[in-house]
Amino acid sequence: MNHGTRPLDDLYADLKPLSKNLGEIDHQALVGGRPQDVRANPAGSFQLFRIGDAVASRNTHAAILDALRLVKDL
Repeated sequence: MNHGTRPLDDLYADLKPLSKNLGEIDHQALVGGRPQDVRANPAGSFQLFRIGDAVASRNTHAAILDALRLVKDL
């Protein structure tokens, strides 16, 4: 449980330069329910998305909804 006001995004920041999408989200695809296909870094080996407390301090349900929207097509 987190009651802070700052995002806990240290791990996200460390992994961002190693990811295929450099942490970028295609918001049009997200809203349209389509898979994420951003490939800003061809040398990256994984996709990285910031969700839950890494975005802002909020509850568990918000983090679960973020994750569901992003990974439902995997």
